Amino acid sequence: MAIILNLETTSKSCSVCLSKNGWPWIVREDHNPNGHAELITQFIQSVLDTANIGWEEVDAIAISKGPGSYTGLRIGTSTAKGICYALNKPLLAVDTLQSLAWVSQQHYKVEKSAFISLIDARRMDVYAAVFNSKNQTVQEPYFCTVNENSFLDLLEKMDIEHLYISGDGAAKYSTLIGDNPKVTFSPIQQVSARHLPYLAEQLFQEKVFEDLAYFEPFYLKTPHITKPKKK
Repeated sequence: MAIILNLETTSKSCSVCLSKNGWPWIVREDHNPNGHAELITQFIQSVLDTANIGWEEVDAIAISKGPGSYTGLRIGTSTAKGICYALNKPLLAVDTLQSLAWVSQQHYKVEKSAFISLIDARRMDVYAAVFNSKNQTVQEPYFCTVNENSFLDLLEKMDIEHLYISGDGAAKYSTLIGDNPKVTFSPIQQVSARHLPYLAEQLFQEKVFEDLAYFEPFYLKTPHITKPKKK
């Protein structure tokens, strides 16, 4: 079992969670979209001080790897890499969309269901991924523009009975489909470092460590749209 420092900077929220044995222990969080660079180091020191432990007792650093805000991902990754380089700690990279799905699954322990994570990508666009009730990936993360028919085909393709949708991109989708008895919008809307510990602990126990020299966050770049030339 491990003590892991979990960092989440992929969205408007900035959060740090010190976890023990795969469960959140101490959390610091702020929802100021412009404060990540300033707050993250303060939060890190705060959780360590509150726990009354030194760096030597931290076993690994976990980063929420994306997709999400480009700037936020760079801030979180550079901070995590700096700590790992300086203190010779392993780096763990947790899929942001999968962490949202896992927390939602703890609320809805239902078989024959799909768990869809949506992260806001502005306008009516989202970063999306689909997982089954065992948190296994059904559809890898992808970029899409939501409409009233989005994701509903999964009910037939996957032979499932219900869709559970989480993430801060869920609100825009809910305005399109209205009430649907086969769709539930999870209360898990904002990403948070408190969502990372279970998956980070799994990676640590399986020794799935990132190469510090080559690791890059998962940006999931949006399609390039070429504007028509003026005649």
